[in-house]
Amino acid sequence: MFINLTKFYNKTYLINLLFSFIPISFIAGNLILNLNILLLIITTITVYKTEIIRIKIFFLDKIIIIFFAYAFCVGLFNNLYSYYFDSSSNDLGILVKTFFYMRYLVFYFIIRFLVDRDLINFKLFFLFCASSSLFVCFDLIYQFNFGKDILGFAATPRRMSGPFGNELIAGGYLQRFSIFSFFLFPFFYKIKNKRSIYLIVFILSTLTIFGLIVAGNRMPFILFLLMILLIFLFEEKIRKFIIIYLVCAISIFLIAYNLNTNIKKHFGIFKTKIVKIVNVFSESNVVSEKDFENIYLDNVKMDMNNYVIKIGDKQFFMNSTHIKEFYSGYRTWLQNKFTGGGIKSFKYNCPKTFKNCGSHPHNYYLEIFADLGLIGFIFLNFIFGAVIYISFIKKYFLNSNFSENKLMIPFIFLFIVEVFPLKTTGSFFTTGNATFIFLILSITVALSRKENLIEK
Repeated sequence: MFINLTKFYNKTYLINLLFSFIPISFIAGNLILNLNILLLIITTITVYKTEIIRIKIFFLDKIIIIFFAYAFCVGLFNNLYSYYFDSSSNDLGILVKTFFYMRYLVFYFIIRFLVDRDLINFKLFFLFCASSSLFVCFDLIYQFNFGKDILGFAATPRRMSGPFGNELIAGGYLQRFSIFSFFLFPFFYKIKNKRSIYLIVFILSTLTIFGLIVAGNRMPFILFLLMILLIFLFEEKIRKFIIIYLVCAISIFLIAYNLNTNIKKHFGIFKTKIVKIVNVFSESNVVSEKDFENIYLDNVKMDMNNYVIKIGDKQFFMNSTHIKEFYSGYRTWLQNKFTGGGIKSFKYNCPKTFKNCGSHPHNYYLEIFADLGLIGFIFLNFIFGAVIYISFIKKYFLNSNFSENKLMIPFIFLFIVEVFPLKTTGSFFTTGNATFIFLILSITVALSRKENLIEK
């Protein structure tokens, strides 16, 4: 079961090491992640030079280039206009952030080139993803039991951060990278003993599910189950292994929910929030900005996380920021409907028309509306739709062949879950989210154009 790296002791060895180090960089933080991406780009360009320029550009690639060019022009226009004509603005922050965001266009084509040329050792990448995910799981379990993780980060009452310190994003990390641990052995290791395979799947699923539960990130937990369910529905040949995942997930969740007070309370609050949101929208289809102003209720001042929505003669006490955050994205979009205010302009523009704004509206699509307008929204949805069509529908669903298309499976379903619109998200333009989105997008696009995906 050892990886034979002999054939990679050449000019691709360092590239593969940098590529496979990406899941570890996510744990190390944005500084290391940015450095990792930069080194991967520089190394690939240094080694292959003009070969990268000669990469075949398809129609979808051209649309992606246009999207980035459009985003740059929007940032340039809005920031320079504000800088010279708005006395309240005296910096070029949006333009600078837009410029640095262009690195993901280069990142996209670098990954496309490496996958097209069969230069990526996916076996090594899957192994790094699996190892990193297991480390996070063990660290979360350790923190859950002893109050601190192995690095000394203290636990919170309802959510564990594991190796991420003050950032409560461990659940999101597991949702994105733990799926590779499941496919590692079926794809790259020939284990004839079925009992051993079932045992491995059972152990991996138990650790992953428990890690997701104690991490306390409820949306990643739901998205992970959705991804597993989709794989179960579409992949008949590995359905028996997916059943183990689903059974473990349901069993572990029910046990943890009934035996641990903090877990029960945490997921119970999530249910309450959903019910309240449904109740609000069932009362009225129109909610005005005035409904979201903080008001006094029983002489107690509401804060930005607890507020009241008043519709007619009814008052709804909200302990979730989601409606307010989504609505703030909508209000910000109204300022510039067609082109938006530029990348990461939300925090500058939102306070102009709305109170208690966050750093972003907590939904990819609402953020695109606010920052890049209707035009940017159309571009991005066309890109996402095209990727799903050429990969999931054309390459996978209509020409389903597990032996040939197996390498695409985790990337396809990860991409579908990542761009799923009905969910809360981080910012579309942050380092972590942007890196993951364009990593999965570029790999999915590149693999969908290959004739045979059997790992060599």
